[in-house]
Amino acid sequence: MKLRLWLVLLSLSLAPVALRAGDVPAAANDPVDAEWAALFALTHSAPPPNMTGAENYRWYDGVCRQIGNEAFAFMERHPTDPRRWRAAFLLQTRRFSPRFVVSIGDDYATAGEAAVVRDKAAEAAWEARVEEVEKALRAATDVPPDIGEQLAFGDMWTGVLMPAYQAAHETKETPDWLKIDATVTAFLARWPASDTTGLMSFYVSLKKLSGEKDELAVLQAFADSPNASARDYVIARQRFHELGKRPLEMAFTAVDGREVDLAKLRGKVVLIDFWATWCGPCKDEIPNVVANYKKYHDLGFEIVSISLDKAEDRQKLIDYTKEHDMPWPQHFDGKFWKNKYAVEYTITGVPAMFLLDQAGMLVSTDARGPKLEQELKRLLKL
Repeated sequence: MKLRLWLVLLSLSLAPVALRAGDVPAAANDPVDAEWAALFALTHSAPPPNMTGAENYRWYDGVCRQIGNEAFAFMERHPTDPRRWRAAFLLQTRRFSPRFVVSIGDDYATAGEAAVVRDKAAEAAWEARVEEVEKALRAATDVPPDIGEQLAFGDMWTGVLMPAYQAAHETKETPDWLKIDATVTAFLARWPASDTTGLMSFYVSLKKLSGEKDELAVLQAFADSPNASARDYVIARQRFHELGKRPLEMAFTAVDGREVDLAKLRGKVVLIDFWATWCGPCKDEIPNVVANYKKYHDLGFEIVSISLDKAEDRQKLIDYTKEHDMPWPQHFDGKFWKNKYAVEYTITGVPAMFLLDQAGMLVSTDARGPKLEQELKRLLKL
């Protein structure tokens, strides 16, 4: 999996976000609660519709400045409120770091970042201010446990895991496994309740990149981990490998009311596409999937999609599939990463493409891009 996808995956699945809905009161009658609710709302801002790329860039810069200013102000105005460390963590992650745009050239659509002029002095001053906040955050003794967990994971990710992945992927260097194993093991022991599904998946991928092909052998080291999520992941992957020894079973009522049963599709080549409308790489893959469906459907190719969309995006899913000419059935339960089949098949990143042969046996878990058509021709004997 590409590094960009891992960044998305880990941000979604490894730890709670700095500002959680549960931290925001239902009725912000207290002035301090109202401030916190306003800051939370800012972090979930959505851009106005029909903006150009340059307009969106300016809009996001403005939102980031506002979020940062409000986070700094909350800490300064409420030096004993426990949520000040959530505001500090929000700054520390640099997720909403302002761009300090001075101007954007007319060639932004083609030149991208090269067309943007930024106030470097303002950026440096902002960064210096954030660094001071980070020092205070790390030195504090009353940081909420989940923020401490995220700090620990961030240190492990940026200091150990990401450099190892980049080196192994780009320069084929052998990772320092003594350091990696010690760091991961310590994290799992320190945070036994942390959801480490994404971490385990990443660890396995890094091992495979280094030449280790036996996933179950790699995971055996975590079978007795203090971290419950890691233990569950080992069990789930063992179960998944067992699935490959018999025809895959799946039956559900699709979002449009159609009844789906893989057992009734025996004799067909079936693609099970795990995706979501919020997933950019998934949407990038859709034209390829649609093209192959149109080309090979009449020759014995079927598609069943598993949507990881959230509950509130049901209509968005329906509209998107109609707009993009996706006539095959969609499983939807609105549970996001906790989708029934995503959990059952340990899906930790999308798109994920499971290809079944005519007997219902799993023959590929990465049937995307050119590989999809290659496999279809092979299985359909074309």
